[in-house]
Amino acid sequence: MANLTRYPDKIRVLYLVLEMELGGLQRIVKLLIDKLDREKFIPYLCCLDNGGFFYDQLENNLLKAYILQRKPGPFDIGLLVRLYKILRENKIDIIHSQSGCMVYAALAGRLARVKRIVHTDHGRFKPDKRSIMLEEWISSKVIHHVIGVSHELTEYLALQVKIKRKKLLTIINGVDTHKFIPMHSERRNKLKKKYGLNEEVKVLGTICRLDPVKNLEFLISCLPSICEKVTECRLLIVGDGPCRERLIKHAESLGIDSKISFTGAMSDVDNVLPAFDVYVCTSLSEGTSMTILEAMSCGLPVVASAVGGNSSLVDESNGRLFPLNDADVFKRSVIELLEDEELRKQTGQEGRNKIEKNYDFDNVVRQYEKLYSSF
Repeated sequence: MANLTRYPDKIRVLYLVLEMELGGLQRIVKLLIDKLDREKFIPYLCCLDNGGFFYDQLENNLLKAYILQRKPGPFDIGLLVRLYKILRENKIDIIHSQSGCMVYAALAGRLARVKRIVHTDHGRFKPDKRSIMLEEWISSKVIHHVIGVSHELTEYLALQVKIKRKKLLTIINGVDTHKFIPMHSERRNKLKKKYGLNEEVKVLGTICRLDPVKNLEFLISCLPSICEKVTECRLLIVGDGPCRERLIKHAESLGIDSKISFTGAMSDVDNVLPAFDVYVCTSLSEGTSMTILEAMSCGLPVVASAVGGNSSLVDESNGRLFPLNDADVFKRSVIELLEDEELRKQTGQEGRNKIEKNYDFDNVVRQYEKLYSSF
């Protein structure tokens, strides 16, 4: 880690997260830190709970990084004191907190007299807890800007969490279009072989944390009907989480465990996505899904639940939306794409075009840099 040095003309930004394990929120923070203009800004990182995969990757690219290991319970006063000291010792100008960190950012930032406090909300757990909404409403009183990663999420923050509209902004997530690129069929077939699949197999895939909000039991329950129509079909579920064992048992109970591969968490998802023929997202709630953006950037058609920011990303030109938990529409959409190679190519290319035009991550970085510089 670099030695602490004085940079009086640069803006010091501390990113506050719960942890930096593999996940969409964490990838956004990593990309922001990697791409932030070092001529103008100095990034710091502070994890309230644990480090994780991305923390290890970033540690040498930061002036300072911290893991505070929050104690169990409703509130850790000792952690608040440590965070306050970090802000003061490093003369932090801006604290930029992420989902789950809003209360600590508001309190420590106010106590340390940080110039500006910014918070990004990456998505909501449904149903939302009233206690959390109340905490966020109170915290928003001292936070200068609250950012939603989709227009739908920003509207939710205004109407349900009751955050004042003058404090709300929308900065939609983006993707590294140089890393996530379409693959030709030969490369795709090689990747399929890596997972023990032959060229004829049609791969349905999803990448996510195995959490109830991702609604994967619904996805698995739909698979038998899909496999009846598309016999050479397999489902790849990339990720890990608390629901893993339950999902495996659910697949076994339906007699389709041989049709599903649980790969576990993977860091190189850019080398996994091209093995898919169709990307699916069955979530109960989403902000702006990083994995949908990455799938589109790889030229994959997407079938997604019509929740949150999904409706802004996916339409008939680049995939299919389905009403939440509508199994008939979901299965029909997936089968249509799996059976029609030309339709997959056409919708996949439209998705890539949409990403290049509207969702390149360099644009996201510029928006955040403009916000930081405006204070």
